[in-house]
Order: sequence, then structure tokens, then C-alpha cells
Amino acid sequence: MMNIRFEEFKDEIETLVEFLTSDTWEFYGTPSPSPERIRASYKNQYYTGDDCKTFWVILDQDIKVGMIRIHDLQDGDPMFDIKILSKYKGMGIGTITVKWLVDYIFNNFSDKERIEADTRQDNYAMRCVFHKCGFAKEAHHRKAWVGNDGIPYDAIGYGITKEDWQNGKTTPVNWNDFKC
Repeated sequence: MMNIRFEEFKDEIETLVEFLTSDTWEFYGTPSPSPERIRASYKNQYYTGDDCKTFWVILDQDIKVGMIRIHDLQDGDPMFDIKILSKYKGMGIGTITVKWLVDYIFNNFSDKERIEADTRQDNYAMRCVFHKCGFAKEAHHRKAWVGNDGIPYDAIGYGITKEDWQNGKTTPVNWNDFKC
């Protein structure tokens, strides 16, 4: 049985640099960020600040296996990024993390009515996580996400409402609400 806990990121910039440069983040715009880019983002409050929080995903005996960054906390609907190290993927850590994130936001930010996230169409693992965590597909943007390989992929938007979270259900979008 996995023991997973979450610890808020503070000022461990070198630990962050080591973590983010230790793997390739295939479904991100910058799959291999440089230490300089990570440090610059940190200085610009990309990971911490009034509008953003970052948490380590810690497995068993203090092994940092992932991180989750929540942003847009002060401006509308929160969004998030999740990164799990390659060697820990497929173990259910992403699902546990996203469920924790949803609980964290709705329990700690009473003004939030929904949470949003986007992923590439071909990121099937993340799309499965969204489904398992009660998110509904809300958008499909064709050729809107240019990958590091220069190929434009479709971007898929997901969301979960506080009402659905409270009721343990997923309300699908009515895709056929308009008739010509």
C-alpha cells in the first residue's frame, strides 16, 4: 500500500531544479526546462505567491515523486499542472493527487465554484485521471497545442464543479444545445 502525502513547496529552489531537470515532461511546452529557466520562473512567483501554490507529492519515506502547481487562485477558476516522475507513472499517484487537489481547493477556498485543467488530446493517462476524479470534458480545441516536435495537437479542457464534487457525480456538458 502506498503512503502518499503532500507538502507545500516553500523555498527549496535547488530541490525544484533537481526535480524538474531529472526527467522529461513530454506533454508540456518545455519538456526539458533548463535550471536558468526554472530559477527565473521561481523569481517571478510561478511556483509561489498570492495567486499560486505548489505542493510536492511525497511517497513513503520522503521520496518526492511529483509536484502539483495550482494557479489562478485569486483570479477566477483555479487551474493546475501536475508532474509525476516517469518511473512512478501508472501506479495511481496522479489520481490520488488530483483527488487531493480537488478536496484541498474546495475545502480551503470557499469562493471557488469550479476547477479547470487542460491537456493534449494524446495524453491518455491524464485524461483517464480526469475521468476517475469526476472532471467533465468541457472543451475540445483543434490543433491548439503545438508540441515540442512542432506538431499541432488538439487541446482538451476539463472541469469539475463544487456541486458535482459535493454530490459525488459528474454532470456532462450538453454538446447539442444549439440547433440551426
